[in-house]
Amino acid sequence: MLPTNSALAILWWGAYTVFGIWAHRAVPGIDVFAPALIVSLQEENGQRSAVLAVIWILLIEGTGNLPFGYGLAWYGLLTIAFSAGRWLFEARSYLFMALLGLWLGLLHPVLIYGLSSLANLEVPMRPVLIQGAIQAAAFPVIWFLADHFFPVRLRQDVRPL
Repeated sequence: MLPTNSALAILWWGAYTVFGIWAHRAVPGIDVFAPALIVSLQEENGQRSAVLAVIWILLIEGTGNLPFGYGLAWYGLLTIAFSAGRWLFEARSYLFMALLGLWLGLLHPVLIYGLSSLANLEVPMRPVLIQGAIQAAAFPVIWFLADHFFPVRLRQDVRPL
């Protein structure tokens, strides 16, 4: 018997989360959960995307050394940018994904600087700027791979605005 869509979704997102944890350890400063959140927003209902965002926020907040708020601001601003951008761009366009990647690449150093200032931490900004540039370049590629391997049975048509 084939698994139901809910079971398949749990298996898919569970495996992706395990992969994401490994990728965060292998390449620090690069977020592989952000492109997956966009795939989830494109393909699934908002409730499942919200659950995934909460799980990933807790993972990121729990493993970092900044005060609470980076993950919440990161995914919150990404979701707002995606929702606002859907008014101007096709939700699955490569240009839109490149612009979201650029947005995250610029947002990363700003959030790191702001939160480290609040915690009186001194963070060298050169590596953070490099991480931001890598995030900007990696986001569309990771989104493409996550979208390509996303199970066909879980896909829904992109809903109009």
